[in-house]
Amino acid sequence: MASLLDLWRAVLPAARPVGSGAAFDAAGAEARAAGREVGWVRVLQARVPAFVALDPQDLAILPEPALAALTAAGAIDPPTLVEAIAAAGAAAVVLLGDEPLRGPLALAAERAERLSLPALFMAASDGVLLERAVIGFLLDARGELERQAGRLEAELERLALADAGLEAQAAEVASFLGAGVAIEGPGGEPLAVHAAPARTETRSDAARYLAHPERVSLRVRLADLGSLAILGDGPPSELQRVVTARVAGLLALSIGRERASRAGPAGRVRAEALPAGGPPWVVLMARQLLPGLEASGAEREAARERLRRLAPARRLLLRGDISSLEYRLALAPEARDPFGLTVGARMATLLERAVAVSRPFADPGQRALAEAEARATLETFEALGRPPQVARADRLPAYRLLGNLHNLPAGRRQAEELLAPLLTGRPSAQARRLDTLRAVLDAPDLVQAAARLGVHRNTLTYRLSRIEAQTGWQLDEPDLKFLLGLSLRLMHGAQTMAAEEPPPR
Repeated sequence: MASLLDLWRAVLPAARPVGSGAAFDAAGAEARAAGREVGWVRVLQARVPAFVALDPQDLAILPEPALAALTAAGAIDPPTLVEAIAAAGAAAVVLLGDEPLRGPLALAAERAERLSLPALFMAASDGVLLERAVIGFLLDARGELERQAGRLEAELERLALADAGLEAQAAEVASFLGAGVAIEGPGGEPLAVHAAPARTETRSDAARYLAHPERVSLRVRLADLGSLAILGDGPPSELQRVVTARVAGLLALSIGRERASRAGPAGRVRAEALPAGGPPWVVLMARQLLPGLEASGAEREAARERLRRLAPARRLLLRGDISSLEYRLALAPEARDPFGLTVGARMATLLERAVAVSRPFADPGQRALAEAEARATLETFEALGRPPQVARADRLPAYRLLGNLHNLPAGRRQAEELLAPLLTGRPSAQARRLDTLRAVLDAPDLVQAAARLGVHRNTLTYRLSRIEAQTGWQLDEPDLKFLLGLSLRLMHGAQTMAAEEPPPR
């Protein structure tokens, strides 16, 4: 007999808990699963009786095709079925189907939540294969872990033979383990970072890794060519340990192969991974996966298709896939726009989020460094809380300087004194004045400032005249504009820090 948590981690790592609230998030679901024992497994059949037997501590697997067929025939009602499973003392139910949950599966999930019966959802349809894996684990845990690792190893071999690259292999490992994964180079630089598509919490793990690469759940050396990192705060599962040890050699060969494939005679690097229109090239980067703004796979693919049309194919190459953390474009910029800022601006408008542009580079071997430079620029720029626009890597020191303004002694107090004429009246009126001033100071002209605010230019002009009348300021004075912009950033930095402070206990 095994705990539901051990079974989940070993055989169902890509499954996600079903339900809402603290009891059904990743941590709450794992806590509940740790206290449940699984004695056997039963699979719903598309006939009557639907289960041959159902005993206490059984794991009930409900494949969507069988559940839909029984429901359509009037043989069962999904909520009533789940009630019977719970009454029998089952350990949990596993729902197999396609995203999003709908129809009979959604009804079953809703009733399981009401009954506080643990429910997991997995994007799969073959209940028989899953049944065999569960039985294998219950009878021979270590042997089943090795079989699971062998399945992943075979899939990675297939991808390697198809020359799919490290991005595809990282995505496969992440999807298989239900965890964020990073394949790193010999210096610790990320070569490919992926979250698990079905586990939204792994996106936060991946974002945290990019900011603090030393914080991982498990890191395994890939010979002297790099490392494989399993992302997260908790200890690694036994499946993760077995899998990483099993596939480490194959991934090391893939890193070496990718490095060799870029090298021509005498070790010279070829440029197959970059647009033919270069050199030079630049890297453009924006967030693809944003916490709280979950887009479906179809929506992300549609956005990627629009990005591909930002420039001709000989000048633009879109890297990664829909499960990558970022949109990453390699661009051969035109001579009149050597930084690719025009394409970057169109990308920011299309995605409605900030875009970072690396400095131009001519050596194909510097692509990974350009991506790291763009990523650092993006993270620093996003922390400033500025509206979506293009951030340039050659201005990274300036962004970092702005981000550290809150460390100025008495900086916030002096900023509030300067902005005091605007900080009167209702909070909504104060916020509108500050937003208006910030938009005017950040935008190159009133037309773009009005567009950012979503108002007509005449409305913006009227608001500015009211601010000047109320404060006595002349907003065309360069020194005053600089000081007002500095004060707004000081206040924003202080507010951000206050919001991130943990509540008092």
